[in-house]
Amino acid sequence: MNEITVIAKNKNTYFIKRLIEELKQGVVVFDPWSDFEFPTAATYISRTTGVYGSDLDLLILKSLPPLSVFNPHDVLKLFRSKCSQYKWFEDEGLPVLPWLSLKDSDLVTVEKFFRLYPEVVVKPLIGQGGWGIEALTWDNFRTWKKRKGQDQGYLIQPFLKNSTEYRYFFIKGAPPFILERKSKTGIVANFTRQGEAVVANLSDELHEIMIDLIHKSGAHYGAIDLLVKDNRPYVLELNSVPGIEQLEKVTGRNVIKELIKSFVR
Repeated sequence: MNEITVIAKNKNTYFIKRLIEELKQGVVVFDPWSDFEFPTAATYISRTTGVYGSDLDLLILKSLPPLSVFNPHDVLKLFRSKCSQYKWFEDEGLPVLPWLSLKDSDLVTVEKFFRLYPEVVVKPLIGQGGWGIEALTWDNFRTWKKRKGQDQGYLIQPFLKNSTEYRYFFIKGAPPFILERKSKTGIVANFTRQGEAVVANLSDELHEIMIDLIHKSGAHYGAIDLLVKDNRPYVLELNSVPGIEQLEKVTGRNVIKELIKSFVR
């Protein structure tokens, strides 16, 4: 039996390469959309997202023993879409910016949103690496809408200028990794979009909010992105399949080794 089976469409990511570096022959990578023989393992870790337009990976994960899967199926499903996780944030009383799904809204409703918030950020409902995120005014939006055509898989939120963005990477049973992130160009601070980051700290109050969110989410590991302005926090996202390249480079810590310790029993 393999030590770990990674469920992934892209078998050459930094995460998977680092996992293989640490475990050598104990790792097998399975692509649900192209591979047929499903390998058995003591531990399964999913590195798939909703950008592939199919939930075949979730169907497979649901059939596995819950304690063998990291993150759990229900966590991956909940946090796969921004709409589902934003609704959950609101239900749990967590601080989140106002938002509007373009998929479920008519043009009059969208225009009213712009009257309340003259400049917004538009984001894909199922995003990856900061792709598709733009700042728009009402005039820009109409041009953007023509360019996108029938693709309405986006939401809008107020553009919060002069705020500080943090990434709070957590592993169950380990100290968190906290980065302050900045956009080198534009508004996206993701590492894959040339974002910059430094090691940072959060206040005790913000740290307690993160602990509460992690506990309620049921996630084994992940990355919480949040904005802070005038000491007020706004949760942007809980990424249940986060990258670690920026984290390892900035902190100098062996993130993948700490992850392995947490999920290999």
